[in-house]
Amino acid sequence: MNKIKLNKWGKIGILSGLVIGFIFAANSAIAAESAVWTSLSVSGNLTDSLTLNVGEELRFADATGPSLARQHTDIGITTQASDIVSVGVGYRNVSSGEQRLSVGVGLRLLTGTINLDSLSKLELRDGDTLRGRTSLSAITNVSGVSPFISDELFVDDSGVTGNRATLGVSKAITDSLGLNVFYMLNSAIGDTTSNTHVLGLGLSASL
Repeated sequence: MNKIKLNKWGKIGILSGLVIGFIFAANSAIAAESAVWTSLSVSGNLTDSLTLNVGEELRFADATGPSLARQHTDIGITTQASDIVSVGVGYRNVSSGEQRLSVGVGLRLLTGTINLDSLSKLELRDGDTLRGRTSLSAITNVSGVSPFISDELFVDDSGVTGNRATLGVSKAITDSLGLNVFYMLNSAIGDTTSNTHVLGLGLSASL
């Protein structure tokens, strides 16, 4: 994979263009609700080629007076098949009672001062419903912090059912501990479209 190098202003210019488009999309959202999502994720190597990932996510409704709406517990295993391809399997338990199994393929599309990645995942929900989700994300490093932007599309047999556009920043606290904060425009798409403004906070640890 060829590395593409950009100077500081080049990185800022690309990210600024993405941010402008993101803000335009956010401003177009009408009748939006709000939410707060928090997460804790831990990863560690099982072998030289296998990584175990465990996560817990709490989703609160209404950012002005948060109340717990749902809780997710995730466990998965990923492997790096090559420099640009990773594959994984996962299981999610949702507080509503839903069970999910998933398989996913990640691709490193661009490596350099800006990393561009995609992740495609197929989920089996409660043993009888299939849903596909594909995301595209870009991240760089500016003055010790890592701003990122991503977009994820959800599709099932009825067509496109949702989209999540996210803008955030992450920072390493120690060699094994990281923190990220983000804003997400979460859109549920059907006969009508509803939007939720999500504020997020995540903590990650590697063992």
